Amino acid sequence: MNGTLALWFEPRSDPEKGFLRNISKNVRRPLAAAPIVRLHVNLWRDLDKAFNFLDVGFLLSEASGLGRLYLYLPAALATDAIVDLSGALKDADTLNAVFNEVAEIDGEADDHFTVKTASGKRKIHHVDVQREVQLTPMNSPERGQGTVIALNSDLCARIAGDVDHNGEHYVRLRIFLRGDARSLFTTEDQTRGVGLSLLQDVLETTEFRLNESRSYPPSMLERASRGRVRLASVHYFLIRSRDFQIGSQHATFRKVRNLEDDIWDGYLAVGQPSSAGRRPRLGEGMIIYQWREIAEKGKSLDDFIAYASFRTARPKIPAFLIAIVAIGGLGSAILNMTTNLIASLGSTFGWVPGPLLQNVIAAGVLAAFVGLPMAVSAVRNQPKR
Repeated sequence: MNGTLALWFEPRSDPEKGFLRNISKNVRRPLAAAPIVRLHVNLWRDLDKAFNFLDVGFLLSEASGLGRLYLYLPAALATDAIVDLSGALKDADTLNAVFNEVAEIDGEADDHFTVKTASGKRKIHHVDVQREVQLTPMNSPERGQGTVIALNSDLCARIAGDVDHNGEHYVRLRIFLRGDARSLFTTEDQTRGVGLSLLQDVLETTEFRLNESRSYPPSMLERASRGRVRLASVHYFLIRSRDFQIGSQHATFRKVRNLEDDIWDGYLAVGQPSSAGRRPRLGEGMIIYQWREIAEKGKSLDDFIAYASFRTARPKIPAFLIAIVAIGGLGSAILNMTTNLIASLGSTFGWVPGPLLQNVIAAGVLAAFVGLPMAVSAVRNQPKR
């Protein structure tokens, strides 16, 4: 773990100070306040040894003043790390699972489609990642490498320029975490015990932090603080293999359940290269944990932190085999030394036993050497009558 995520925006530029122009109606209206954002975050773990990925969904409303939207990650990201997920949301089961309510497609356009739910309508925007998303590296001596992901002006203009200024807009992206970024949210602590166990006990801590300003790089602190969005809620899902047993957590999760792999399998495959060696169901054997925080009406969340620790056991077969070979070699050396000592003592007294008898005597001596302390301990621990 090496820092916090940050979310902020820049307002639309307008040559007529203090106003935004609604081209479709050719009217002017006062510059809008910061957009309302409901943030959906899915952190997917244990799907592949080469990467994890982070799915981020921005549910925007009252966004007429939105010029650009920024998300900072304290990790270096490759240019191909971002994938648009809007196409995957056209699947009915996936759409219902993402919004946790019954939703149906109500209409389609070239750059978006509209879904209808019990709470209203919202536009799901298609994102041309090459043209509408910008990645900017940010290096800080204090915080190390980071990346700013920007939803640029063209995409935000589609959202801000909507005739229905009370409508909801949704953008959902997948961020692949490869290399050092794979452990962005995680630290591991392996037990240091020695022994002949085939398994190594591992304690893993996963912590997701958002808008924790004391952890911002100095170069970003002013920008993020000046452009704070109205963060209405954060819905954070951690999905990982059931081989990891949850230990402690910062707060009781809202829900926990087995992942429905038949629903999510196609969704999980988005952006991943096809591989003959990949198992057909990526979500098989996964558990989903959910935490959420909702701001009071009319207020905004300052920050969000979700902490959980997990335990698992990992095989350490190479270390086990090395230990067995070392112990076997040591035992052989001790046996040879003992038989040589018996032969030497026998020649001193004029009687040298044969090789077979030497090994038998040596085995008895070693058994007595090991068994005698155990017998003494057993006698001492006998309950007194």
